[in-house]
Amino acid sequence: MRKITNHSSRTISIYICIIFISSLMLYSGITKIINIYQFINTLSYYDYIPHNLYFFIGYTIPIVEVLIGILIWLRPLRKKVIISYGILIILFIILLIVHYGSYMPYGCGCFGQNKPETINYLIIIRDGICILPVIIYKLLHRSLKV
Repeated sequence: MRKITNHSSRTISIYICIIFISSLMLYSGITKIINIYQFINTLSYYDYIPHNLYFFIGYTIPIVEVLIGILIWLRPLRKKVIISYGILIILFIILLIVHYGSYMPYGCGCFGQNKPETINYLIIIRDGICILPVIIYKLLHRSLKV
């Protein structure tokens, strides 16, 4: 039986982070694309997004999410894609914090259209957990070339 080394466990952990990010972004982007007009309508509940940007953001975000989900598998682009993912998640968390206590009749729009919800600390923590794969990847990748 083959012994799992520290190097191989780090490599496995890195790939788990990549699978998580890829799956999350593909799911999130595709569910928004499937119901793009509902996603654009959800954006109207975020007060600080200018009205004239709803369509631009509504079409851009799902495409960016799907691209992140696919391009993370290309090794030469991986670092930039992971940074892009991290920035996207941080911006979204900031948007949630700014709208803390707001009622969203179609959910916050993170993962497509959900049930109605009020933005609270549990939703912010749920989405904040999505930044963990970036942190884990960065910590583990320093010693490996994956």
